[in-house]
Amino acid sequence: MYSYLYSAVIYGVKAEMVKVEVDISRGLPSFNIVGLAGKTVRESAKRVRSAIINSGFEWPVKKITVNLAPGNINKYGSHFDLAIAAVLLECSGQINIKNKKNKFFAGELNLNGNINHVKGLLSMLLAASENNYLQAIIPQANQKEALLVKNLTPFLLKHLRDVNNLEAAEKNNFISDSNQNSTLNYPELSQIRGQKNAKNALITAAAGGHNLLLIGPPGCGKTVLAESIVKLLAPLNKKELLETASIYSINNNLKELNLEKKYRPFIAPHHSITSAALIGGGQIPVPGEISLAHNGVLFLDELPEFKNSVLANLREPLEKKEIKIVRQQGSYYFPANFQFVAAMNPCPCGFAGVKDRECKCSKRDIVRYQQKLSGPLKDRIDLQIEVLPLKKDEILTKNIPEKEVNYLKKIKKARLMQAQRYEKTKIKKNSELMLEDIEKYCQPDRRGKKVLNQAYENLKLSVRGYIRLMRVARTIADLNSNSKITESDLIKAIDFRWYAEKSEMLL
Repeated sequence: MYSYLYSAVIYGVKAEMVKVEVDISRGLPSFNIVGLAGKTVRESAKRVRSAIINSGFEWPVKKITVNLAPGNINKYGSHFDLAIAAVLLECSGQINIKNKKNKFFAGELNLNGNINHVKGLLSMLLAASENNYLQAIIPQANQKEALLVKNLTPFLLKHLRDVNNLEAAEKNNFISDSNQNSTLNYPELSQIRGQKNAKNALITAAAGGHNLLLIGPPGCGKTVLAESIVKLLAPLNKKELLETASIYSINNNLKELNLEKKYRPFIAPHHSITSAALIGGGQIPVPGEISLAHNGVLFLDELPEFKNSVLANLREPLEKKEIKIVRQQGSYYFPANFQFVAAMNPCPCGFAGVKDRECKCSKRDIVRYQQKLSGPLKDRIDLQIEVLPLKKDEILTKNIPEKEVNYLKKIKKARLMQAQRYEKTKIKKNSELMLEDIEKYCQPDRRGKKVLNQAYENLKLSVRGYIRLMRVARTIADLNSNSKITESDLIKAIDFRWYAEKSEMLL
C-alpha cells in the first residue's frame, strides 16, 4: 500500500516543498525514514507511533518505509510529524484525505496526539501558496502565520484526531490575541527636547534611507533619538511585511513584530554580541540580528565597544544587502537590507571636547578608542553628526506643538519625489546613488556650484566624500521640494558631513 502528502523544509529563509511518501508492505515490523532525514526527523518515528495509538487509531504492524523527496535536500525539524502520521493513517485505510495534491501539512506531535507550534511556518506557507496549494493543515498555535497568507485556506488543528475529518474541521478557528504587540513602544520625535540639528539629521536619514552615526557624550539622548526613527519610516508594504515576518517566524519571535501598525523592525543588539549571532550561523544556519533588521533599522549603541571582527562582518551586508553563509551541505543566503544607525562617545570617558566637563582620557586612549571605527565602515555612513548636551532651557522648557514642523508630510513628499525620479531605474532611495547617478540627478544651481567648489577646497573631499555629500544634499533638496540642489541645501548637507570630514576623530 502506497500513499503520499506534501510538507516543506526551510533552506535559509525560504522553503522547499517536500513530498512525504509512505509504503506499507509485508515483512518484519519496522519503521524506516529515508531521503536525507536529519536526527529530529528520524526521531519522529517514536512520536508518530505514540501519537497514533493515543489518538484511538491502530498502528500497522508491518514494514513501513517513509521517503522524503527530493532526496538531495537535507530534511530537519519536527514539523514533518503531522504529514507522516496523516499519510500513514491514509495509507493504512483508517482515514480518507481528498484532493491530496492541493493540501499542505506541517505540525509537531506530542505523544498524546496534541499538535504543537511550528517554527518557520510562514516561509512554508508562502512556498505552498507559490506552488498553487489551496489548503494548509497546520497547528492552531500558528494562527498568526495563517492570517498573513490570504490565498491559502487554513485548517487549524489541535489534535491528531481532527485530521480524521478535515471537511468538518473549523477553517477559521482563531483565538483572539488582545495582548498582541503591547510591548512595542517607540518615542515620537516631537517629544524629544532640544537637539534640533540631530532631529533634522534623523528626518534626512529617514527620507533618503541614509546610514547615520550619532557622536556625543553620555546622557545627551543618542539612544532615544535613534529609536524615534521607527515612526519616521514608511510602514512595511505587503511584500516587505511577508519577507520580514518570514524571518521572525524562523526565529520563533513573530510577536516582536507589530503586524497591526506595520512598524519596521528596530534591532539593537548588545555590544557583547558574537559574529555568529549578528550575521547568522549554526550547524543548520538561522538568521542573525542583521537579518532580523531586514527592511528596518539596525542600531549599534556604543559602537567602538563591539569587537572588530563583529564590525568587519557588517561590510558585506551594507554593500550587498544580503549575507552569505557557507556550510558543507551548501550555501545559505540571508537578506540584510537594513538602515544602519550607530551611536558612540567621543572618547572612553565620553567627555572629550565637551564644555564644563573634564576629560580624563589620555590622547593615546582617545586615538585607540577612535580607531576601532574602521575606515571601510565609516565610508558606508552618509550622515555623521555631533550630538551636544542639552542646555538648561532646553531641559526645563517643554516643546511647543505649534512650532513643530509637520515633518511626516515632508518625509512622505520627499519619498514621492524619489519614487517619481527613479521610476525607470533600479534605484529606490537617494542613499543608493552612485557617481554616474549623481551627475544625472544631483545638479546644483549656480549658487550651489559655488558652495560645492568651496566645500571641495576646504574639506579636501575625496570621491567617496563627494558622493556621500551629494546624496545627502539631494535628500535635503527633496525635503524642501527643490528640483535642483540649492545653496541652502548644500550648506545643510555640509553641516551634516562637516564632523565626518574635519574631526580628527574620524580622519
